[in-house]
Amino acid sequence: MTYIAILAVGLLPAPVLSPALAQDNEAEKLFRAMEKKLLAAKAFEVAFDYQLGKRKATGELLMTQDSKVRLKVVGHFEEEPKASFELVSDGKQIKTKGAKFFVGSNGMPAVEAGGHSEWKTPKKFHTMLGNTLSRGCVWYVVFAMPYIAAGDWETLPDRDKSRMRVYDFKLTGTEKVDAMETKVVRYRVGDGSERFDPEVTVWINAKTQLPVKRSFTLKIEDARIVEHYREFSLDPKIDAKAFELPK
Repeated sequence: MTYIAILAVGLLPAPVLSPALAQDNEAEKLFRAMEKKLLAAKAFEVAFDYQLGKRKATGELLMTQDSKVRLKVVGHFEEEPKASFELVSDGKQIKTKGAKFFVGSNGMPAVEAGGHSEWKTPKKFHTMLGNTLSRGCVWYVVFAMPYIAAGDWETLPDRDKSRMRVYDFKLTGTEKVDAMETKVVRYRVGDGSERFDPEVTVWINAKTQLPVKRSFTLKIEDARIVEHYREFSLDPKIDAKAFELPK
Protein backbone atom coordinates (compact mmCIF):
# COMPACT_ATOMS: atom_id res chain seq x y z
CA MET A 1 0.00 0.00 0.00
CA THR A 2 2.82 2.38 0.86
CA TYR A 3 4.48 1.73 -2.50
CA ILE A 4 1.23 2.42 -4.35
CA ALA A 5 0.72 5.68 -2.45
CA ILE A 6 4.24 6.92 -3.29
CA LEU A 7 3.77 5.98 -6.92
CA ALA A 8 0.46 7.81 -7.05
CA VAL A 9 2.03 10.97 -5.66
CA GLY A 10 4.80 10.72 -8.24
CA LEU A 11 2.21 10.63 -11.02
CA LEU A 12 0.59 13.90 -9.90
CA PRO A 13 1.18 16.79 -12.31
CA ALA A 14 3.94 19.21 -11.32
CA PRO A 15 2.67 22.53 -10.02
CA VAL A 16 2.39 25.13 -12.76
CA LEU A 17 3.50 28.68 -12.01
CA SER A 18 0.98 31.40 -12.73
CA PRO A 19 1.93 33.68 -15.65
CA ALA A 20 2.50 36.60 -13.25
CA LEU A 21 4.78 34.55 -10.97
CA ALA A 22 6.67 33.17 -13.96
CA GLN A 23 7.29 36.73 -15.20
CA ASP A 24 8.46 37.80 -11.73
CA ASN A 25 10.95 34.90 -11.72
CA GLU A 26 12.13 35.85 -15.21
CA ALA A 27 12.57 39.47 -14.09
CA GLU A 28 14.77 38.46 -11.17
CA LYS A 29 16.82 36.12 -13.40
CA LEU A 30 17.43 38.97 -15.85
CA PHE A 31 18.50 41.28 -13.05
CA ARG A 32 20.77 38.74 -11.34
CA ALA A 33 22.40 37.87 -14.69
CA MET A 34 23.11 41.57 -15.29
CA GLU A 35 24.61 42.01 -11.83
CA LYS A 36 26.69 38.82 -12.09
CA LYS A 37 28.11 39.86 -15.45
CA LEU A 38 29.00 43.29 -14.13
CA LEU A 39 30.75 42.03 -11.00
CA ALA A 40 32.54 39.19 -12.82
CA ALA A 41 34.29 41.54 -15.26
CA LYS A 42 37.92 42.37 -14.49
CA ALA A 43 37.02 45.96 -15.25
CA PHE A 44 34.12 47.97 -16.62
CA GLU A 45 33.66 51.48 -17.96
CA VAL A 46 30.45 53.44 -18.30
CA ALA A 47 29.70 56.84 -19.81
CA PHE A 48 26.53 58.21 -18.25
CA ASP A 49 24.07 61.06 -17.93
CA TYR A 50 21.75 61.51 -14.99
CA GLN A 51 19.06 63.99 -14.08
CA LEU A 52 17.86 64.68 -10.54
CA GLY A 53 14.97 67.11 -10.64
CA LYS A 54 16.22 69.99 -12.81
CA ARG A 55 19.86 69.16 -12.14
CA LYS A 56 21.68 67.43 -15.00
CA ALA A 57 25.07 65.76 -14.88
CA THR A 58 27.31 63.81 -17.21
CA GLY A 59 30.42 61.75 -16.61
CA GLU A 60 32.45 58.57 -16.79
CA LEU A 61 33.13 55.75 -14.34
CA LEU A 62 35.97 53.24 -14.68
CA MET A 63 36.40 50.44 -12.14
CA THR A 64 38.57 47.32 -11.77
CA GLN A 65 38.32 44.23 -9.58
CA ASP A 66 41.37 45.32 -7.59
CA SER A 67 39.45 48.40 -6.37
CA LYS A 68 40.96 50.93 -8.73
CA VAL A 69 38.40 53.58 -9.63
CA ARG A 70 38.18 56.76 -11.66
CA LEU A 71 34.97 58.79 -11.49
CA LYS A 72 34.53 62.11 -13.32
CA VAL A 73 31.30 64.12 -13.07
CA VAL A 74 30.29 67.46 -14.55
CA GLY A 75 27.11 69.25 -13.41
CA HIS A 76 26.41 67.47 -10.12
CA PHE A 77 26.05 70.67 -8.10
CA GLU A 78 22.81 72.61 -8.35
CA GLU A 79 24.45 75.86 -7.22
CA GLU A 80 27.33 75.41 -9.68
CA PRO A 81 25.93 73.53 -12.70
CA LYS A 82 29.19 73.77 -14.70
CA ALA A 83 31.42 72.61 -11.86
CA SER A 84 33.17 69.26 -12.15
CA PHE A 85 34.90 66.87 -9.79
CA GLU A 86 37.13 63.82 -10.04
CA LEU A 87 37.54 60.88 -7.67
CA VAL A 88 40.37 58.37 -8.07
CA SER A 89 41.36 55.24 -6.17
CA ASP A 90 44.70 53.58 -6.93
CA GLY A 91 43.59 50.53 -4.94
CA LYS A 92 45.11 51.77 -1.70
CA GLN A 93 44.10 55.38 -1.36
CA ILE A 94 41.25 57.59 -2.57
CA LYS A 95 41.61 61.25 -3.46
CA THR A 96 39.13 63.73 -4.87
CA LYS A 97 39.63 66.97 -6.73
CA GLY A 98 36.96 69.63 -7.08
CA ALA A 99 34.70 68.20 -4.35
CA LYS A 100 34.69 67.35 -0.67
CA PHE A 101 32.78 64.28 0.58
CA PHE A 102 31.55 64.04 4.17
CA VAL A 103 28.62 63.07 6.39
CA GLY A 104 26.95 66.15 7.87
CA SER A 105 25.98 66.73 11.48
CA ASN A 106 22.44 65.61 10.55
CA GLY A 107 23.79 62.21 9.50
CA MET A 108 23.11 62.83 5.82
CA PRO A 109 25.78 62.47 3.11
CA ALA A 110 27.08 65.70 1.64
CA VAL A 111 29.22 66.69 -1.34
CA GLU A 112 30.52 70.24 -1.56
CA ALA A 113 31.90 71.80 -4.70
CA GLY A 114 35.56 72.76 -4.48
CA GLY A 115 38.19 71.49 -2.09
CA HIS A 116 39.29 67.89 -1.88
CA SER A 117 38.97 64.71 0.21
CA GLU A 118 41.37 61.89 0.97
CA TRP A 119 40.86 58.54 2.65
CA LYS A 120 41.99 54.94 2.59
CA THR A 121 40.47 52.62 -0.02
CA PRO A 122 38.22 50.27 1.99
CA LYS A 123 38.21 46.50 1.70
CA LYS A 124 35.86 45.09 -0.96
CA PHE A 125 35.60 48.55 -2.56
CA HIS A 126 34.92 46.94 -5.94
CA THR A 127 32.05 44.88 -4.53
CA MET A 128 30.60 47.89 -2.70
CA LEU A 129 30.53 50.09 -5.80
CA GLY A 130 29.60 47.24 -8.15
CA ASN A 131 26.52 46.40 -6.08
CA THR A 132 25.66 50.07 -5.66
CA LEU A 133 25.84 50.65 -9.42
CA SER A 134 23.99 47.49 -10.44
CA ARG A 135 21.24 47.91 -7.84
CA GLY A 136 21.03 51.69 -7.72
CA CYS A 137 22.84 53.84 -10.28
CA VAL A 138 25.90 56.06 -10.71
CA TRP A 139 24.12 58.78 -8.71
CA TYR A 140 23.85 56.24 -5.87
CA VAL A 141 27.62 55.70 -6.12
CA VAL A 142 28.16 59.44 -5.57
CA PHE A 143 25.54 59.42 -2.78
CA ALA A 144 27.32 56.52 -1.03
CA MET A 145 30.81 58.02 -1.15
CA PRO A 146 30.47 60.17 2.02
CA TYR A 147 29.49 57.06 3.99
CA ILE A 148 32.45 55.19 2.54
CA ALA A 149 34.74 58.12 3.38
CA ALA A 150 33.45 58.13 6.96
CA GLY A 151 33.99 54.38 7.30
CA ASP A 152 30.28 53.72 7.93
CA TRP A 153 29.85 51.45 4.90
CA GLU A 154 31.93 48.62 6.34
CA THR A 155 29.64 48.41 9.38
CA LEU A 156 26.66 47.43 7.23
CA PRO A 157 25.45 43.78 7.21
CA ASP A 158 25.86 41.51 4.18
CA ARG A 159 24.47 42.73 0.87
CA ASP A 160 21.09 40.98 1.09
CA LYS A 161 20.39 42.59 4.47
CA SER A 162 21.93 45.97 3.71
CA ARG A 163 20.41 49.23 2.57
CA MET A 164 20.92 47.99 -1.00
CA ARG A 165 18.70 44.90 -0.82
CA VAL A 166 16.73 44.24 -4.03
CA TYR A 167 13.34 42.52 -4.11
CA ASP A 168 9.78 42.58 -5.53
CA PHE A 169 10.82 42.02 -9.17
CA LYS A 170 8.38 42.61 -12.05
CA LEU A 171 8.89 42.16 -15.79
CA THR A 172 6.88 44.87 -17.52
CA GLY A 173 7.68 44.18 -21.16
CA THR A 174 10.15 45.14 -23.87
CA GLU A 175 11.04 48.59 -25.25
CA LYS A 176 13.50 50.10 -27.68
CA VAL A 177 15.94 52.59 -26.16
CA ASP A 178 18.25 54.33 -28.64
CA ALA A 179 17.43 51.62 -31.20
CA MET A 180 18.40 48.87 -28.73
CA GLU A 181 15.93 46.15 -27.76
CA THR A 182 15.59 46.12 -23.99
CA LYS A 183 13.69 44.17 -21.34
CA VAL A 184 12.10 46.36 -18.70
CA VAL A 185 12.43 45.20 -15.09
CA ARG A 186 10.96 46.87 -12.02
CA TYR A 187 12.10 46.16 -8.48
CA ARG A 188 12.56 47.76 -5.08
CA VAL A 189 15.88 48.66 -3.50
CA GLY A 190 16.53 49.51 0.15
CA ASP A 191 16.40 47.83 3.53
CA GLY A 192 13.35 45.72 2.62
CA SER A 193 10.84 47.66 4.70
CA GLU A 194 9.11 49.21 1.64
CA ARG A 195 8.44 52.32 3.75
CA PHE A 196 11.13 54.38 2.05
CA ASP A 197 12.33 51.87 -0.54
CA PRO A 198 11.89 53.33 -4.04
CA GLU A 199 10.59 51.32 -6.96
CA VAL A 200 13.29 51.25 -9.63
CA THR A 201 12.88 50.59 -13.36
CA VAL A 202 15.87 49.35 -15.33
CA TRP A 203 16.04 48.80 -19.09
CA ILE A 204 18.38 45.84 -19.77
CA ASN A 205 19.93 45.32 -23.20
CA ALA A 206 18.51 42.03 -24.48
CA LYS A 207 21.81 41.10 -26.19
CA THR A 208 24.51 42.32 -23.82
CA GLN A 209 22.57 41.88 -20.55
CA LEU A 210 23.89 45.30 -19.46
CA PRO A 211 21.78 48.26 -18.28
CA VAL A 212 20.85 50.97 -20.77
CA LYS A 213 18.63 53.23 -18.68
CA ARG A 214 17.28 53.47 -15.14
CA SER A 215 14.74 55.61 -13.32
CA PHE A 216 13.22 55.91 -9.85
CA THR A 217 11.83 58.41 -7.36
CA LEU A 218 13.26 58.91 -3.89
CA LYS A 219 10.35 58.63 -1.45
CA ILE A 220 11.96 60.83 1.18
CA GLU A 221 12.48 63.88 -1.06
CA ASP A 222 10.10 62.91 -3.87
CA ALA A 223 12.94 63.58 -6.32
CA ARG A 224 12.95 61.68 -9.60
CA ILE A 225 16.25 60.33 -10.96
CA VAL A 226 16.65 59.29 -14.60
CA GLU A 227 19.96 57.86 -15.74
CA HIS A 228 21.16 56.88 -19.24
CA TYR A 229 24.26 54.83 -20.03
CA ARG A 230 25.66 56.11 -23.30
CA GLU A 231 28.35 53.43 -23.37
CA PHE A 232 28.85 50.39 -21.17
CA SER A 233 31.92 48.25 -21.83
CA LEU A 234 33.41 45.29 -19.98
CA ASP A 235 37.17 44.71 -19.74
CA PRO A 236 38.12 47.86 -21.70
CA LYS A 237 41.68 48.87 -22.53
CA ILE A 238 42.96 50.98 -19.65
CA ASP A 239 45.52 53.77 -19.92
CA ALA A 240 48.55 53.27 -17.68
CA LYS A 241 47.93 56.67 -16.06
CA ALA A 242 44.20 56.18 -15.54
CA PHE A 243 44.46 55.75 -11.78
CA GLU A 244 47.07 58.34 -10.93
CA LEU A 245 45.86 60.20 -7.84
CA PRO A 246 44.96 63.86 -8.51
CA LYS A 247 47.24 66.50 -7.00
